[in-house]
Amino acid sequence: MSTAILKKTAKALSAGLISLSVLMTVAFGAVADRFPEGDTAAGETQTGAPLPEPPEELFIPDENDFIGCENESPTALDVYDGIFSCEEPPVVRGELKIISTDLSRNPSPGTVYVKNNTAYGITPADYLSADTMTITPSASPAPESAQPRVLIYHTHGTEGYAEEGKGSYASNALPRSRDITKNVVAVGAVLADTLIKSGVPTIHCEVMHDAVYGYNNSYTGSRKTVAEYLKKYPSIKYVFDIHRDALLNSENVYKVITYDESTPAAQIMLVVGTDSAGASHPGWRKNLSFAVDAQYLLTKRLENLMRPICIKKSSYNQQLSPGALLIEVGTCANTLAEAKTSAEILGETLAALINSDG
Repeated sequence: MSTAILKKTAKALSAGLISLSVLMTVAFGAVADRFPEGDTAAGETQTGAPLPEPPEELFIPDENDFIGCENESPTALDVYDGIFSCEEPPVVRGELKIISTDLSRNPSPGTVYVKNNTAYGITPADYLSADTMTITPSASPAPESAQPRVLIYHTHGTEGYAEEGKGSYASNALPRSRDITKNVVAVGAVLADTLIKSGVPTIHCEVMHDAVYGYNNSYTGSRKTVAEYLKKYPSIKYVFDIHRDALLNSENVYKVITYDESTPAAQIMLVVGTDSAGASHPGWRKNLSFAVDAQYLLTKRLENLMRPICIKKSSYNQQLSPGALLIEVGTCANTLAEAKTSAEILGETLAALINSDG
């Protein structure tokens, strides 16, 4: 992109004359064993009307320039850094700069975008339940004697978040923690508490499977955990594996951010596994239908909260339950507070959807 165009865009932004939302689709997952196939996108679909063409000044990076893997060699990427106006924290020389970006594709309320990495032809509108369109959130405490309906767990429990005020990170020092008050387990705790307060009995497994089983065996370990819980509590119908993503290149690490009024909230991505990689997962379309229903309600609650649903070739243990999802809450550049804000919104919305199912 030319220097003149960048200057023109920056000038317009600083004058408050234009409002931009970056329409990007990204690669997914924090490390190779989470999304091991190295998929190429088969296409994107949506429930709403096609997006309008962006203004000429807006640079849209190619999705293939992104990497979502902490252990891969970064590739160069020039991303326009001016989406949100805020005071920038200091950047340490030689470290990756934290950049705020919006990966929601700027949907209208109720619009569902899908990033399809399989060969299956998928139209989100075909998976949206008619009853979902009439659901409204309502809170009522879960009965103490009620059997659990939701299991929350963490395959990669050591995934951490950026420190408040942090402006950069060394590429080999992205945040991880075994402290469950500082990593993604704390986000799962907020989600569980919100579900319970909204009338959905929920179990939160705080085991950090990557710490217990080693990273390469973390999905094997979490599969055993989920199977044991489902055997002990056959009432569980919804299973959520909570992660945080990682997006970086040779110069920057990206936080995915929106605002609930004035409160910053980390953007969320629902990941749906399939049988494309050979797993026995004949019911993956039921998981997709649940994801589409959830995405529909979440975009009505906060339009730019959700990144497109990611449909992947691997199953990610979702064959164990028809209401199973892998949920990425923010990235390693988001703060824990931003992720917790989103987890609360997610919990309220998922509770409305689950309660509507009886």
